[in-house]
Amino acid sequence: MSGGIRGRSPGGPAAPGRMRGRTRFGGVTSRRLGTTVLCTAFALVWFFPVLWLLVRAFTPNILILRQATRLIPSQVTLINIRTVLDSWPFFTWLVNSFIVTAGALVVTTVVSLLAAFSFSRLRWRGRDAVFLMFLSSMFVPWEINAIPLYFVVNYLNLLNTHPGVFLPISAMPIGMFLIRQFFVNIPQDLEDAARMDGCRSFGVLFRIFVPMSLPAIGALVIWVFIFAWNEFFWSLISLQRSAMMTLPIGLRMILGAHNIAFGNLFAASFLAMIPSVLVFALLRKQIIKGISLSGALK
Repeated sequence: MSGGIRGRSPGGPAAPGRMRGRTRFGGVTSRRLGTTVLCTAFALVWFFPVLWLLVRAFTPNILILRQATRLIPSQVTLINIRTVLDSWPFFTWLVNSFIVTAGALVVTTVVSLLAAFSFSRLRWRGRDAVFLMFLSSMFVPWEINAIPLYFVVNYLNLLNTHPGVFLPISAMPIGMFLIRQFFVNIPQDLEDAARMDGCRSFGVLFRIFVPMSLPAIGALVIWVFIFAWNEFFWSLISLQRSAMMTLPIGLRMILGAHNIAFGNLFAASFLAMIPSVLVFALLRKQIIKGISLSGALK
């Protein structure tokens, strides 16, 4: 009897538990594997046009259409990059884009921080109504404001200037809304403690709120950088002198109307894409931290 009991114990009640544990572990592993495969597939789908652009930037013009279906061309050359840098004022366009983007970043960040703190922490009459008015303007397409904005910029003598491009970009309320939503989730106790220590509103903002909001500010910087760097519609309207043109307008000039040199266009697009990729690579951790921290504050 004792031998029979000892014989059943290894395969007794403990066995189903171990089997359930293996099944549960296998299910978790399979779900993780499926998620990894799905994310990898999406990443490859997103990266393929970038890879295709990179390869075509170093492909001779005569082979771009002949070998359009081949990912790796039979010949690689630097003539497209050299032509763009020698035949077009690429560095002038690059400097203008940097000036417009830097101006948009500075003005948008400062204005968004001040406006977000006012709408989230200060109490004044009509605050919510004004915030709803700003929020409703986000639903108005950017292109609809072009005609009245042109008259305003012309009245201020800002046409064909860098401020005439980045100031309208800085007036967009998306930055204020993003930072305001982050400020709302910061505990009130931190602000009360700072005010008890003698901090005024500016001290609370720049000593408490700004250091805690660096992830959200990083996300805002990336959004503004990409928008200002790629802005084409308003720049085409407000910049009419060739010396003031930015990279998107320059790419349109390279495209031309007849006898399109696709190699030059791909090479210029590749060079114009590098700063955006570098900024995103440097600040990607701030975006992830901002998403996780905002969820934790909620």
